[in-house]
Amino acid sequence: MAELRRVLFTESSPNIGGQELQLLAQAKHLQQCGVDTLLVCRADSRIADVAHERGIAVEYVPFRNSLHPPSLKRMASLLRRYRPDAVIAHSGHDANTVAVAARLMRQRPLLVRARTYQPGVPNAWTYNILFDLTLVPSRYLKSCLLSNPRVKADKIQVLYPGINFEHGICPDSPVPDWLTCLLAAKRRIILHAAMLRGEKGHDVMLDALPKLLERFPDICYAIAGEGERLAALREKVRTQGLEQHVVFAGMVCNLPAIMQHAGLVVMPSSYEPLGMSQIEALGMQIPVIVSRTGGMPETVEDGITGLLANPDDAEDWACKLTQALSQPNDMQAMACAGKSQVRAQFSMAYNLEQLQKHLQAGLMQRSRKRFPQTAATIDQPAVAQADHSPR
Repeated sequence: MAELRRVLFTESSPNIGGQELQLLAQAKHLQQCGVDTLLVCRADSRIADVAHERGIAVEYVPFRNSLHPPSLKRMASLLRRYRPDAVIAHSGHDANTVAVAARLMRQRPLLVRARTYQPGVPNAWTYNILFDLTLVPSRYLKSCLLSNPRVKADKIQVLYPGINFEHGICPDSPVPDWLTCLLAAKRRIILHAAMLRGEKGHDVMLDALPKLLERFPDICYAIAGEGERLAALREKVRTQGLEQHVVFAGMVCNLPAIMQHAGLVVMPSSYEPLGMSQIEALGMQIPVIVSRTGGMPETVEDGITGLLANPDDAEDWACKLTQALSQPNDMQAMACAGKSQVRAQFSMAYNLEQLQKHLQAGLMQRSRKRFPQTAATIDQPAVAQADHSPR
């Protein structure tokens, strides 16, 4: 089996969300398995700060665009110095930069693209040629990529994200002031943890909230995350007069510590290749409602482990939220069923095992292409001897 000694991760996004946190978790766990890891990111990015906190080595590249000459030069220098066995790229600018820089080397590393969404029609050249392997977080996203029949199926592999369920909640985690106030007032918390982007469905929740308040005046919608729509969402809350029922919590590094106090976790996305917070919530036996879109039905079975609502449909979301809030015992029973399911399907141990398996398989495949005769001799010694025996 191909030996995996050094893995380099790249991320050009300035923000931090589920994809970035998953990268950090994989890098840390690979470290614990004896694999050297390095994160390459922008100097002004949030992921750099969190990586330092977690003891992950960091190097910086500007990643201003996909063909930024200083970024290409810097990336090529890092590849020659670090000599990784594999590079896992996570966003557009860093992925393209790595793919070009690696081809300036005599012996390039295995190039892996971690793809969490697919805008537009998939380009066969990107998946067949530019990268050796693409890892996607759901069967849904794999089917999206293979909607182009020219994309080779063996180049796309599903890698479900890993959640460190066993890590639990840090007992020393401070409770933020906003949460202390809500708990003291005995408010029921609906938690939404996602980057503040249009497809994450914050507007749907804000449109459904007035209908809920008529029957459940004690609820509070807590928005955990950062992103470009913060100002627009704040303004919408103000114009709808919802200031007393909406909290902007910002980036929450220890989400389970906040999540344990929520009565309900929601993911109202209009597009979501898989989603993460609903998996974490079910792993803690917290009821969930998610959109019936993308890969989220792979994580929540409607009426069995949680509820599914139609995306971009505030009326349906208000209906499902009303059902959940008025039937807490039923929701708890679903969450109990969901806990055992997600802890098996999305464990960090399984994720890391599959990641290493895919990387090692990719390294072995590249070795066979570079040294076909050696690989054949190693793989099939008995057949080779029989074929060359004297008649």
